[in-house]
Amino acid sequence: MNFTKLRAKIKELNNKIVAYFEKVLKLDTSAKAKRRRKKKFFIFVMLFLPISQFLIFFVYVNIDTILLSFQRYNYISGGYDFVGFDNYKIMLRNIFELPQMKTAIINSLWFFPVTNFITLPLSVIAAYFMFRKVPGRSVFKVLFFLPSIISIVVLTMSFQFMFDPLFGPINILLSKIGIEPIGGWFGNKSTVMPLILLYCIWAGIGFNMVLLNGAISRLPKEVIESARIDGITMFKEFRYIIVPMIWPTITTLFVIGTTAVFTIFLQNLLLANGGPDGASKTIAYLVVEMVRGGNLTDAATLGVIFTIIGIPIILFIKHFMEKIGQEVEY
Repeated sequence: MNFTKLRAKIKELNNKIVAYFEKVLKLDTSAKAKRRRKKKFFIFVMLFLPISQFLIFFVYVNIDTILLSFQRYNYISGGYDFVGFDNYKIMLRNIFELPQMKTAIINSLWFFPVTNFITLPLSVIAAYFMFRKVPGRSVFKVLFFLPSIISIVVLTMSFQFMFDPLFGPINILLSKIGIEPIGGWFGNKSTVMPLILLYCIWAGIGFNMVLLNGAISRLPKEVIESARIDGITMFKEFRYIIVPMIWPTITTLFVIGTTAVFTIFLQNLLLANGGPDGASKTIAYLVVEMVRGGNLTDAATLGVIFTIIGIPIILFIKHFMEKIGQEVEY
């Protein structure tokens, strides 16, 4: 047997095997690089939309609003002229002198106690009842969760129908119990804002319960079961276990409720269209009304003024809520 030829064939076979594996490894490296490029492209596409929205609708819009508050439209030249702080001087004078401005500020301030000291506590209690599976919870779910999933336009129309002077069930009920029905609930200055606030309480409970139910469902079951074995009452469980452990969520909802003072307008627009005679207008409603009327500089100025007022208030409330809350880790 010719060992020289055999060694040559083995060496040739070995070279072919090495070349084959080098080729496979190169393909694998190429495939990995391709997958890496696809992954980077996917991440870029997923981040492009939210980042572009943030840059356009938050950064650009806010910077443009601030710049616009220092300008005034010139009807002769057809452009905007820089006027310094003149817009702020005029707007501050209007805030202190115009009755419409005072009414809007008072209406807006009503949302702070109603949202934070009525809607939020009721939401926490309702969420706890859902968690404890009390009798009749299915009815409460329908009543309170319905506003969270139905369009606000449909919801406000339904709420308006309830107080219809001719066919509304509220007036029919008042007639049956011997009380004189009120004609035009949303056209009456003394009833329009209480009704809007009542609507916000009803609709707000459902929104809050979605977040509060999620917070309660994440609580460690061992802590709750241990307390129940020790014979804890529902009130003590609610007071000393549930509320402290979901306090960060309560703080978040309290801050959101505070921002409603400066942002809420859609409910007033859909339910009463700001009427009667501006009796249901809010700060945000005035800003929207100015924008719709083409008065962009006044709208920007009013928005910046209440932003300057609102930011320190909201930061203080957030700090205060976090300070009085108990730190619970789970």
